[in-house]
Amino acid sequence: MLTKILSRAECAKCQICCSFDSYDLWETPVITDEVQSLALEIAPQQKFSYASGARLFRMEREPDEDLYFCPMLDRKKGCMLGENKPFDCRIWPLRVMDFEGRRVIVLSPVCPTVFKKPVEEVKALADELAPRIFAEADKTPEMVKPYISGYVILTVEKK
Repeated sequence: MLTKILSRAECAKCQICCSFDSYDLWETPVITDEVQSLALEIAPQQKFSYASGARLFRMEREPDEDLYFCPMLDRKKGCMLGENKPFDCRIWPLRVMDFEGRRVIVLSPVCPTVFKKPVEEVKALADELAPRIFAEADKTPEMVKPYISGYVILTVEKK
């Protein structure tokens, strides 16, 4: 979805979106029934957790590190779910957040490639994708997170 501003090669090389520290586990993608079924076909032993009404991949902490990797990440090949990865993953580093009672699309400051792009370019893409992103948030409201300071607001949902 973000190929206008982020190449697949850049994304596959980085993989920062597939790793989490304990302080950013809240960014773990919401898992729908469809994604869960596919994940279980790929990795039948995969477990899931629930937080704030959302189904999430259960991730194991890396030994001696405060780091968790998505269990669907093959570090050599990328996401084992391919084009069927969770919607949160397909739009990352864009996130949907609640800002003062309104849904907004924000830019995560963590993506080293997209965060260096001109904000006007990223905003134009967020505006283009907004109807699709907000429609997905309607279907999966658990993907809407509370706003966190430092995330650049790109688009505010029109009422």
